[in-house]
Amino acid sequence: MPVQPLEGEHAARLRCVNEQMDLSVCNGCGECRLRCATGVQMSRLEYDAIQRFESESLDRDSIAKVRRQDKSVDLGDGVSVTMCRYYDMPSGRCAVYPARPLVCRLLGHVEWMPCPIDKVEKVVSTPDALALMESYSRYSRKTFEEWDAAADA
Repeated sequence: MPVQPLEGEHAARLRCVNEQMDLSVCNGCGECRLRCATGVQMSRLEYDAIQRFESESLDRDSIAKVRRQDKSVDLGDGVSVTMCRYYDMPSGRCAVYPARPLVCRLLGHVEWMPCPIDKVEKVVSTPDALALMESYSRYSRKTFEEWDAAADA
């Protein structure tokens, strides 16, 4: 499933960056999981792609169970975080991984969001990643909750 229906410059930049990413080093690793907190912003195209993925998935029931989980994580000393609605607490995996937003895709693969255990040896070329983010910045972005509220309005 494609990330999102894209056009022109942004789609070309996304392809360029994707070609530079080695996701094989991420297989079976979950060390970046605490970065999967609520509040991630995404474009409407990404939000719609995730909604489509969820509704068309053969694992719809599993995704629904993930969404119902308690997402609170106590970090100690009175600090807690709320994880993303699609973060599967027991497995430490993303329930919508193939459709995840761009920021989630780049995590660990760009110099400003490095892999927390230095497992990713070669990050995406900074000029290519910055060009992608520049084209991405033209899209309006909101959190899941904000897009949900806009859809309900």
